[in-house]
Amino acid sequence: MGCGTMSHDEKTHTSRRLDVTIDARALDGTRMGTQVHVLELVQALARTGRLQLRALVRGEKIDREALALLRELPDTEILDAREVTEDTPPSAVFHRPVQTFSHDDVALAGDLGERIVLSQLDLIAYRNPDYFPDIQAYEDYRRASRHGMAAAERVVVFSEHTRGELLAENLVEDERIRIVPPGLDHRSSAEPRRPAGLEQYVEGDFLLCLGADYAHKNRVFALELLAQLRARHGWHGELVFAGAHVAHGSSQEAERELLDARPELRASVSDLGAVDESGKAWLMERADAVVYPSLYEGFGLVPFESGLQGVPCLFAPQSSLADGPIVAAATIVPWDPAPSAAAAYALLTDPIERAEHLQKLTDAARGLTWERAAAAMVEIYREAAPAPVRVAATLSRDAVARERELTAAHQEVVQMLIDERELVLHDYNQLLAEVGAGRSLVGPRGSLPEDLQRALLTLSAHPALSRPLYGLGAGAFRLARAMARAVRRPFRRA
Repeated sequence: MGCGTMSHDEKTHTSRRLDVTIDARALDGTRMGTQVHVLELVQALARTGRLQLRALVRGEKIDREALALLRELPDTEILDAREVTEDTPPSAVFHRPVQTFSHDDVALAGDLGERIVLSQLDLIAYRNPDYFPDIQAYEDYRRASRHGMAAAERVVVFSEHTRGELLAENLVEDERIRIVPPGLDHRSSAEPRRPAGLEQYVEGDFLLCLGADYAHKNRVFALELLAQLRARHGWHGELVFAGAHVAHGSSQEAERELLDARPELRASVSDLGAVDESGKAWLMERADAVVYPSLYEGFGLVPFESGLQGVPCLFAPQSSLADGPIVAAATIVPWDPAPSAAAAYALLTDPIERAEHLQKLTDAARGLTWERAAAAMVEIYREAAPAPVRVAATLSRDAVARERELTAAHQEVVQMLIDERELVLHDYNQLLAEVGAGRSLVGPRGSLPEDLQRALLTLSAHPALSRPLYGLGAGAFRLARAMARAVRRPFRRA
C-alpha cells in the first residue's frame, strides 16, 4: 500500500467521533486560572464536533454558572461523580486536565477510561512541601503525581519550560509529552461590580496584584515595589491584593512583618481575599497596572490576560514567562525592587512606553486560541486511544489499586480504634458516675493509705461482713455530722 493512502480501518478511526470523558471536578468554588482552563477547554472540545464528550463533575459542589454552560454543550453528557459505579462504562480516553492529587484520582481515571491523557500544569506543589499540612500528605501527593504520569499515554504541558522539568525529574519520557498552550480568547460574561472590601475605596491610581497568597506568588515583592515607587518616584497610588488566602504555604505572615516594619505603607494596601469574576473585571478596568511577581509559573496566564485587556503587567522573566516572545515584555528585574520600580514608573507615566509594552503582550498572545488548543487535544486523544498498553501503565494502575486497598484497610483499623476508645471512655465515665465522691479516697491520688484501700477492697468482696460494717460506719458518720451542726447552730445565731 502506498504511503499516501489510508486503510478502511484508519479512515473509519479518523472520521468517527471518539468518546472522551474529561474530568471537570475542578469547577468548584472560586474561578481562578485552573477553573478557567478546564471550563474553556471543555467548551472548545464540544465545539469541534469531533468528540462524544462526557464531563465528570461534583454535582453537589460545582459552580452553578459552570454547570449551566456545560448543559448547553452539544454531544456532551454530564456525569455526577456520586453516580459512578463499577457498571459505569469507560470511554476510549479519559482526560484529566489537571495533575492527579491522590491515588483515587488515578484509579478513577483508570475506571472511566481505557486510555488516560493527563495535563501536568506545573511542578509547583511537587517540589514544595510547605503547601501541605504535613510531610505525609506531601509524599502522598508526589506519589499520586508519579502514578498519574506513569499511567497516562500522553502527558500534556503548557510550555517548553514544564516539558524540560518533567524530563529533568525523569517523570515522563519525551515521546509521551505534548505541549499545548491554553487559549486566551475567552471573555468573562460577568458584569463588572465593585468587590466587597472596597466600599470605602476612593478611586485613584492603584496596582492590582492577582492570585492566591501562595509563597511562590511573591506578594512580598509587590509591597517592596510599592515602597520604592513611593520613596524614589513620588508615586502615591495604592496596592490592591485580590486572591484567596491559602491554608498552607501562605506569604501572609511575611507580608504582615513587612508592613509592621514599614507602617507608612499599611494605609495604601488593601487585601480583598478571593474575588469573583465580576469583582476581577471591575478591578481590571480601573487598575493602572497589574503586578505579577511570581517566582514560578507553568504558563503564567495573568500577563497575557492583562495585556489583552489593555492593562500593563509587571512580571519577571521567570520559568515559563522566560519562554517565547512574552519575555520581551518583562519589566521586573529579579528580585531588585529599585530598578524594577523605575521600569514600572515608566509604564505608569509614559504613554509611549506603555503602548510598546502592551504591543509586546498582544504579540505574545497572538494565535493562542481555544479553537487551536482543542484541535490539538483532539489529535492527542486520537494518538492515545489506539496506543498499545505499556507495562509501566499497567504497573501503575496495579499499584494504585493496591494503595487503595491499603488505605481502606487503614481507615477500618483507625475506625476500630476510635470505636474502642469511645467504648473505654463510656465505661470510664460510667464508673466515675457510680463511684461519685469516693474518687477522692481511692486510687493513686486518693487520701486513704494504700494498705487501707486494699483492706477495704478485700472486705467488700464479702457482703455478709461489709454490709453491716459499712452500714455502721455510715450511721456513725451521719450521727457525727448531725452533732456538729447542733454545736455550730448557737454560734451562727449569735
